Amino acid sequence: MNVPETLFTGKNAIFLPEVDSTNAHALDLLSKTNPQEGTCIFSDYQTAGRGQIGRYWHSSQGKNLLISYIFYPKFIKVTDQFLLNIVASLAVYDVICQYTTDVKIKWPNDIYVGDKKIAGILVQTLLRSNEIRACVIGIGINVNENSFPEILPNPTSLFQLKGANFECESIRLQLSSRLEYYYLKMKGLHYNYLKELYLNAMYRFGIPADYKLLDDRIIHGTITGIDDSGKLLISRNGTIMTFDFREISFLI
Repeated sequence: MNVPETLFTGKNAIFLPEVDSTNAHALDLLSKTNPQEGTCIFSDYQTAGRGQIGRYWHSSQGKNLLISYIFYPKFIKVTDQFLLNIVASLAVYDVICQYTTDVKIKWPNDIYVGDKKIAGILVQTLLRSNEIRACVIGIGINVNENSFPEILPNPTSLFQLKGANFECESIRLQLSSRLEYYYLKMKGLHYNYLKELYLNAMYRFGIPADYKLLDDRIIHGTITGIDDSGKLLISRNGTIMTFDFREISFLI
């Protein structure tokens, strides 16, 4: 197993040939021990991988990068925890940009190539009173997947895009490096810098498009940014509307 050229992120790496979920395993570790910051758990296969809002995450055995990192971001306020999504999204975005073009971050934390999803992120925080005790950043990147279930609406992989296989190990090392870079930027309180990068890479930013609301209404509007808590801002008929990620979906 190769070791990333980082200060701490990914240095302590735990490989599991098969696991229910790398995030679940990381959370279990946190409930029993105090793992070194930057500890990562990665696996060839998840039996119960999940994305945002409990959505199913498909991955064939040994074909993709399935990894979770443990951090202790006690230095950020609970109200600022969307920064963790920004940090993770930017790290994955940077890595995918090394292999292909037209890469975007789809709010809140999916990575798209064109109009297809190539990676997903699940950030789970453990709170104590008014502070973040720990967080787990779970990342799934479709690397060498050559087919997807029809139930998935718009997936893709590096293999499908490029017609070649890639080394998941190399991508893991790159990811650990970029994740640490942005994590330390967050620790250094460079919030505006991180948000600016996120907006610059944002899928459909400034582009009029249709969106579906919880009540099945379709609205037409333009993404103008995110607020301090990470909610999506959409301009519609001269009015700025605010949405949590459970309240709106993209029509693609």
